[in-house]
Amino acid sequence: MLQSRISTFFQRWHALEQSLGRAGGLVIDFDMAPRALHGAVEPFADRWVALAELAALRAAVDGAGDLWNPAFMAAKLAGAEAYLRALLGERASAADYLGATMGVVPVRPDPVALAEEGEALAAAFGERGIPWSVEGRAAWRECFTRADLSSFEADLRREADGLVARLRSRLPVLPAPAFSMTVVATDAYWSNWIDGSVEAGVTLQVNTHPRIEYQRHSHLALAAHEIAGHACHVAGLRGAAAAGRLDAAALNLAVHSCEAFQMEGLAQAMLQLLLPAEAIPEDLRLLERYRAFRGARVNAAWLDLEAGMPVDAVCGSLERDLPLTGPLGLRSGLRDRSRNPLYRSYITVYAPSRSLFLQALDLDAPARDRFLEATVTGLWTPGQLVRLLAGEDPERVRLSRDAGPIRGPVAFGR
Repeated sequence: MLQSRISTFFQRWHALEQSLGRAGGLVIDFDMAPRALHGAVEPFADRWVALAELAALRAAVDGAGDLWNPAFMAAKLAGAEAYLRALLGERASAADYLGATMGVVPVRPDPVALAEEGEALAAAFGERGIPWSVEGRAAWRECFTRADLSSFEADLRREADGLVARLRSRLPVLPAPAFSMTVVATDAYWSNWIDGSVEAGVTLQVNTHPRIEYQRHSHLALAAHEIAGHACHVAGLRGAAAAGRLDAAALNLAVHSCEAFQMEGLAQAMLQLLLPAEAIPEDLRLLERYRAFRGARVNAAWLDLEAGMPVDAVCGSLERDLPLTGPLGLRSGLRDRSRNPLYRSYITVYAPSRSLFLQALDLDAPARDRFLEATVTGLWTPGQLVRLLAGEDPERVRLSRDAGPIRGPVAFGR
């Protein structure tokens, strides 16, 4: 059975990478595939054996007629191959690598729009007494930072309960997500990481490393992103697979292939999709705008590095354009993307995926909920997401051929 073969591949590859310790790559992020698909598995002997099996799988999927969404599965396996080749030392261009892994060709933000948004943000922060300069960081922390995390988990759960209730009122078939939360201190770009397995459920890690700061409304932002976004999405996918409306093998959910574009875009837009603008604290709306601006500007810097520009020049320019962000986080983020094939594969999609999903705010309420239901309970390529956003019937979209990678521009001002 093809589904079993696909799931077994991902499980064996995941087991191989885990056996390599720090040298191994992350394969499965949410390990939610039904265990009956693969049972107990043995790791591949090495990555070359995994690559040979993957090539055979891709050929089998190309001719398969029994997949729920054949275009998505083909794209997922293409992403797996590009990432596996990167782990083996292959270095594709940024455009080819992102196109293969994420289904998105990176596009430099419009420099005029980027500069205009920077000026608008500088003015908005200035109104709060925060200079758009290195000296403004202290005022930023005074204005926004949440130093006391003692009630953070309780606050997060309270907001999550409210947002999940809102989402389920619009999507009544969605099961309630269950999750646990743990605090870690990891030198990484992420402030929080959510993953899980069939056995352990969904776990949210909150990173308290010194390079990470939390704001006063972070509990609301995290509740929307991690719980109403990721945890509810995983619950929706598992429900769809159980009902036969999703390829069960696709529940070997990965960060290195195109589902990451959808999962991160949905999670980033969930706050705006669930709450009217006036219900979102003004400071949080401003910080969301700044995060989108920062993501676009860092993407441009990363593309400069990929083009061979000197790292000191790139970082110097980036730090001048983002004076309110400490240089450690900016430099570490660029370093991580350059060294790690996993980070290189998906961090870039945060900005364009958020931009795409926020376009759903321009739809009328019924169309917005149809798009929300399709994306919370399904998995789609970025090209398919564009078609769903345009109002195409999901049944038609899932059975059609994918047009290939989309281009990833970013819109500002949301």
